Amino acid sequence: MRIPAIAALSCLFFLACQPNNTQNPPAESIDSNTVNLDTIQTSTLPDVDPKWNRFALMLSGDTSLYSDKNPNLAVWKEYARKSTQKWTILNQKVAEPIQKWVSENKYNDKYTTRTLLYPFAGGDFFYANLFFPDKDTIIMVGLEPPGYLFNPDTVDQTLLSTYLRDLEKSLFFPHKLGFFRTKSMAIDFEKGLLNGTVHTCLYYLAKANKDIYYVKAMNFDEDGNFSDVDDIGTRKHGKKGYRIGYAAKGDIQVKELIYFAENLANSGVYYINNQVKTLIPAAKYMEKHHNTSAFFKAATYLMHKSYFSWIRNTCINASSLILQDDSGIPLSKLEESGYKVKLLGNYTRTIPLFSNLFQPDLKERYIQEKPIKLPFTIGYNAQYGECNLQLATK
Repeated sequence: MRIPAIAALSCLFFLACQPNNTQNPPAESIDSNTVNLDTIQTSTLPDVDPKWNRFALMLSGDTSLYSDKNPNLAVWKEYARKSTQKWTILNQKVAEPIQKWVSENKYNDKYTTRTLLYPFAGGDFFYANLFFPDKDTIIMVGLEPPGYLFNPDTVDQTLLSTYLRDLEKSLFFPHKLGFFRTKSMAIDFEKGLLNGTVHTCLYYLAKANKDIYYVKAMNFDEDGNFSDVDDIGTRKHGKKGYRIGYAAKGDIQVKELIYFAENLANSGVYYINNQVKTLIPAAKYMEKHHNTSAFFKAATYLMHKSYFSWIRNTCINASSLILQDDSGIPLSKLEESGYKVKLLGNYTRTIPLFSNLFQPDLKERYIQEKPIKLPFTIGYNAQYGECNLQLATK
């Protein structure tokens, strides 16, 4: 694991650090093709956030950041040992096959969209980054709270031990099966220090060798723009979501992960005022995006239902590329909307819970086209050793 320039920071420096008010995130997500990257010759990256970058690296198991004076040193080291072992296995079995497959298929090269829409994501930066490593902006939405952080040097040892155990437990299903379970997340992200998706996102960002430049809590104003943007802090903030600025070594600009908690059902994205139906601010923000990519995985077949038509239509209208499994948008809806759909993997069934949402027309297409089996398994059918994806392009 790489050792960042801030590796020697002490816990006193952590406490002394204050948010850099001059280092604000960009006013809008980067998705408009207004920046010509070919004309940029040198990196203009600002300094990393010394506080939250270190926090993320500690979560990743970087023992070089564990101060000998930290009263919780033994807890952190034991966590790092176990976490590293599990990550090595996950990397070999899941990450490396997906990365190889993505590089061979080159769909990110052919459709150079700069923003990824990932509804129903929870805290799953892991798969978003694997399948779409080139995006400048990743917008993730879930029902789970955004959460806030804590000082890793002074936290109570019992609370820290519980937190690290709960963090690993929250990652069990996405690592074993390839998806976060909604019911599990509802419990996992309401446990003491593990109070929202920001924790899993920072963990995954650090594991992906991303440096952290800011972590900001935010709301939306009535026009769907960001508002009330402040350092996420160590206390409950009550805001809609957060923005994380990050970059890897060699990047020429800070990229952004945006997460907010919202019910994307039609009843959740509209409100009635004086008998007028109006979109909520977060939905207005979503509708600002065009020429995006979209990603759906283990999406509970919500967009098969009429009462999730807003998010389905928003993604269809905004996206020139959609990568999904069968739990995303129905095949018939994609083709009616002008998409050319390439089948990947195999599709023979749904799990019993969703048997009423099986698509006979999709199965027939798989039988006719006989696509090559995917070299990895994710999603609901991973338990059967089966994985299907559809790559839909306009």
